[in-house]
Amino acid sequence: MRQTMLKRTLMALGLAAGTALAPISATAEDYPSGSMEVVHQFGPGGGTDRFIRAIGEPFKSISGASLVPISVSGGAGIPASVNFEQRPGDGSSLMAIGPEQVINHALGRIDLSKYQPVARIQYDQGLFYVAPDSEYQNIEDLIAHLKDNPGDLKLGVTGAAGFDAMLAGLWNTTTGAELTLIPFEKSSEAMAAVLGGHIDVLYEEYGPVRGALESNELVPLVVFSEERLPVLPDVPTAEELGYDVTLGRWRGVAIASEAAPEKAEKLYSIFEEAVDADSYKKIEEQSGLQYRSELIGPEAFQEFLENEVQVYTEVLKSLGQI
Repeated sequence: MRQTMLKRTLMALGLAAGTALAPISATAEDYPSGSMEVVHQFGPGGGTDRFIRAIGEPFKSISGASLVPISVSGGAGIPASVNFEQRPGDGSSLMAIGPEQVINHALGRIDLSKYQPVARIQYDQGLFYVAPDSEYQNIEDLIAHLKDNPGDLKLGVTGAAGFDAMLAGLWNTTTGAELTLIPFEKSSEAMAAVLGGHIDVLYEEYGPVRGALESNELVPLVVFSEERLPVLPDVPTAEELGYDVTLGRWRGVAIASEAAPEKAEKLYSIFEEAVDADSYKKIEEQSGLQYRSELIGPEAFQEFLENEVQVYTEVLKSLGQI
């Protein structure tokens, strides 16, 4: 009798253990679930961190799964990539990717084939700005001066070797109107420098300086996008001027390349619904991201990444970095 009772007890424990362990080996139908960590290379409270939290709110309402931003900053983004690549490749963790990952790939620091694109969600547009008392109140005058005096004017950018520097490098090589790059740690420092007359031109996205534009503290000269901004209808695009400089900062997410493609499609279907949520739309508009952002899924995102790699590789070659 004792043996029979012991056997029944063990069977019961086995069933309980099996039930408890079942969610760990979740099927594609159960995916996503629980808390999903999203690794990124920027500091807490920065643009990418806010992006993950903003899209994470409707994501959780739709799927029941939480997106938790994990900041692994420093090292030009390499530690963040290493952190992500060391995680299980089952799609339980995500990586927030942007131009920085493309730059690192082009430099041979990481391998983008280890990342399975899920969705590109945000796509920003940047501009050149000058102070109201600048000698150059339109882009044509600025270009004319720089072609006669290459490098004579200083351009403030954020970061020494990131996206801003790549955009400026592309501008210099494409136009021949060469600006001298002055990197700042924070965009607010660069804006203070142009307003104080310490630099001549500022590069920044529209959203972060919208307040300064509305109060006429900055004058926009040119926008790097395929189309003019509806809120700045008089500001020409570089493309209109005959210069193919349309690079923009974008944000998307990826999972490990070895994860089942069905998981990437499942995540995309959730993001597809999440970007239309009122809570996300409000934040998107507050950040000035509604003009160019277009959600694209795994296949289109992969094609976009391949094109970005080609562009950034050429820019880096022109700058002598590869």
